[in-house]
Amino acid sequence: MKTSPQKALLRGATSLTAFALLCGTAYAQDAAPQAADDAGEESTIVVTGSITRNPAAATASPVVSVTAEDLTKRGITTVSDALQTLTANNAGTIPASWSANGFTTGATAPSLRGFNNAYTLTLFDGASATYGSDAIAGVVNVITKRQVQCLHLDGSLGISQRGDGGEQRINATYGYGDLNEQGFNIYASAEYQHNDSLYLRDRGGLPGTADQSSVCGTAEQGCLTNSVRNGIQADGSYNGFQSTTVNFAQSAQTTIDANGNYVPVYSTGATPGILYNGSYQLLNAAAGCGSLTAQALTPAQQAGTANANNGVPNAPSVVCQQDLVNDYSMYTAATTRKGASLRGTVKVGDNAEAFIALNYYNVKTANESVNSSWAGQTAAGGNQITATNVFLPVYVCPTGTASVVGGNLLATGCNASNGTLNPNNPYAAQGQLARLSGMPDQPRRTYTDAKTYRIAAGINGSFGDGWNYSVGATASEVTLDVRNTGYIYLQGLADAIAQGTYNFVDQSANSAEARQQIFPDQNKRATSKLAQVIGTLSKDVFELPGGMVNVAVAGQYRYESINNPSSNAPNNDNPYARYYGINAVGVKGNRDIWSASYEISVPIVDQFRVKFDGSYDHYSTGQKNFSPKFEAEFKPVDQLKLRGTFSKGFRAPNLNESFQLPATGYQNSQIVCSQALYAAFCDAHKSNTAYYAGGYSPGSTNSGNPDLKAEKSTSYTLGAVLQPTRDITLTLDYWHTRIKNLITSVGIGSAIEQYYANNGVVNIPGVVVLPGQPDPQNPNALPLLGQVISSFRNQNAMMGSGIDFSADARFYLNDKITFQTKANASYLIRLQQENQEDDGSTTIWRYDGSLGGCNLTSCSGAPRFRLTWQNTVDFNQKASLTLTANYTSGYSSTSADAGGVYKDCEASAAAGQLLTYDNGDPVQCHAKGTFDLDAHGEVKVAEQFKLYFDVLNVLDGKPHYDPNAGYGLYQFNPAWQDRLFMGRYLRVGAKVDF
Repeated sequence: MKTSPQKALLRGATSLTAFALLCGTAYAQDAAPQAADDAGEESTIVVTGSITRNPAAATASPVVSVTAEDLTKRGITTVSDALQTLTANNAGTIPASWSANGFTTGATAPSLRGFNNAYTLTLFDGASATYGSDAIAGVVNVITKRQVQCLHLDGSLGISQRGDGGEQRINATYGYGDLNEQGFNIYASAEYQHNDSLYLRDRGGLPGTADQSSVCGTAEQGCLTNSVRNGIQADGSYNGFQSTTVNFAQSAQTTIDANGNYVPVYSTGATPGILYNGSYQLLNAAAGCGSLTAQALTPAQQAGTANANNGVPNAPSVVCQQDLVNDYSMYTAATTRKGASLRGTVKVGDNAEAFIALNYYNVKTANESVNSSWAGQTAAGGNQITATNVFLPVYVCPTGTASVVGGNLLATGCNASNGTLNPNNPYAAQGQLARLSGMPDQPRRTYTDAKTYRIAAGINGSFGDGWNYSVGATASEVTLDVRNTGYIYLQGLADAIAQGTYNFVDQSANSAEARQQIFPDQNKRATSKLAQVIGTLSKDVFELPGGMVNVAVAGQYRYESINNPSSNAPNNDNPYARYYGINAVGVKGNRDIWSASYEISVPIVDQFRVKFDGSYDHYSTGQKNFSPKFEAEFKPVDQLKLRGTFSKGFRAPNLNESFQLPATGYQNSQIVCSQALYAAFCDAHKSNTAYYAGGYSPGSTNSGNPDLKAEKSTSYTLGAVLQPTRDITLTLDYWHTRIKNLITSVGIGSAIEQYYANNGVVNIPGVVVLPGQPDPQNPNALPLLGQVISSFRNQNAMMGSGIDFSADARFYLNDKITFQTKANASYLIRLQQENQEDDGSTTIWRYDGSLGGCNLTSCSGAPRFRLTWQNTVDFNQKASLTLTANYTSGYSSTSADAGGVYKDCEASAAAGQLLTYDNGDPVQCHAKGTFDLDAHGEVKVAEQFKLYFDVLNVLDGKPHYDPNAGYGLYQFNPAWQDRLFMGRYLRVGAKVDF
């Protein structure tokens, strides 16, 4: 998933009048209706994203226009929420819930036309237009109000039917002056919104627990795994003690042989030197299981673990259980948004208008997640250190040190002459080590603070004999402060173990200083900057039967930079000075872009118009391209318009793709022991099935490549607009886009297959594979696949096609009641990736109607059909009621780019892409469609006072079980079923206008 720094500006939109979705072109010169503002201006057509406002330039491209009134009637309060509901957003998206899992915290982004967010250009008043690049899938143009008069207040409170998920929101706008009468207008606005956090446990059921054992198939298939720590399985069995277990420290008695290997010590007379997992005891036995669940094991359950351990029991009669999903997994982070804007507009003489706008927006989030165990691995993106086993020494002293030897974290430098017996080691008096198990008693927490600053100014007008001009400049800066707490710092852990400064027996007794040694706060600031100057000049040059031929030219300069230091940077001097779990995302780079463009509008006759556009862009990073476009409109009768476009576009690699440090994303995979591919692996780990049961998450680590070429696209659209009356408009458009030189990473599926087939050996050019953390009970066996490492490269191609439909109709039932209906629908015909293999052959990965592509978006799938249908009854503008239906079709659970086979469930399960039962049968082959219904009502109590309410998810629908979507993090698909997970949601508010 890729998000450019400019897309962070989505957080900063205030005082919105409308936004338009412009699709199927390289630079999307399109028209969108602008709603009448509060000054009472008449609705006009504004050609957004065009370098001329001449009506002859009205576009032939498909446009979806959504006004502020539409958003209000759908119960939508932010632009980011609005983007989630766009029917053209049919490839999944970055929803707000990803904030709780470290993905683009506090931000959202759409994935239009089946492509990811890198192909969607987001504009504010067209001022950040980059028409030659980034607009392959489409453009979202947020249009702010030109003028506001008087004072406008809007406040609301929201809460779910279950009493959580609270929301508080207020915004205020004050404006003075009338552009038409006084020649100026100035307005200021401010807003505040806070959304409470929501945990998966708040809704219960399968999303809220690690126990999936209630999902059962036939007797042959069995049931899924109970992944509660030390949980009992559906068949009553106990899988054995898990070394990465609950947040109570536990230990096993051990010694070290001459080769540095640990050897468990048993009171049962076990043969020394044989590697068994010995019996554990609680370090603080007097505390028992504390707040955790005590589970007594039957003799049969204890015997079962002994049978798996060559007769040596490793389970006591009572174990402590902990459901980590229930305790720690957050669905949405607590989020606070604050913003302010100031805009002034003034008439300059009789023929010009100038403006200046200042914007500030701030988003803060607070996220919580489960911690790792003491035994772990520093994060990808650097020299990784793996501590398979962590040992408490016999003696501790202030000068003690520790290091990892053969996967064992061992302390040295302390003895009876310079140290004291380790109070954390119950076997210290016997001169023996204690193998430490368990995890910290605190979660990981991440706090983000994103600030956006933006200034824009411009002037437009006319001079001489029909010359029109505009000059504008924009500068913006986004700062993102991140603070991570509770993450294990390996050097600090090693020092604390060797020096005895941390109390593992009773973690609650540790001082803040002792905690900071192991869990030092990590802070960083990332900054992105944008500066731009653009100028346009246009003129009607001569007249044809259909009107004036207009010629326009534009020039633009833009500077972009990003400085995002890694929170867990590689440390070659000391590889221990790194954290577990903090992703090593980092990038630093900048570039200059120069562009020139033209636009020629030719109204040949009233019934037939054409337009020729072109843009040349030059990037200081080496990419350059000319992108032409042709548009045509044919109107045989007043009620029907036929339209079409053809364009060549391109997308320069973003700064992340060119310059980023190695960064890792993860996806779900499954070990299927019934398949020949995994037979040897499963046999080697048969004494510890908990090591791989329930799936695992291999990483795909990618680094930037400064030699990348630009992606290039060819697009065309064909459509019709039918207007039988002035109150009814129907549109139907077909779109097709193909992208070559696709910037992509290596597909992880091929690496998975080779890794398990060849005992860890993978031969893919340009790819390095690293094993994951070893099985602590079978340290010499092949570990799970850890990472597939490569750099971004130009290799493949993408192709997508689909159909968009819209309907807008207004009916006057009588002189007081009006009914308006609006519908938008998108159908994805085909979406596929074409891969060039090393032998010159081409393989096709299809995504449409499936969960793919997980490497492109948030593993949310590419459903074929999406529909939004809004119906409003207005009672003489005194009251109104709106019902909005939202539907997203189901999809195959297969993902071709994650190792699966398109719509072949059995083959995908065999490859480990789908979650399976014990016998290898897939748990789910197809995800159900999603439907929800939202209601909005308004009552004008007085001329200047209005009350309103929202009921989101009126039917209180529940999310459908989907263990494969969203990388398996939620057991449902958050991109399409966010409102269903929240449940019925209520909001009441008021608007006051003075």
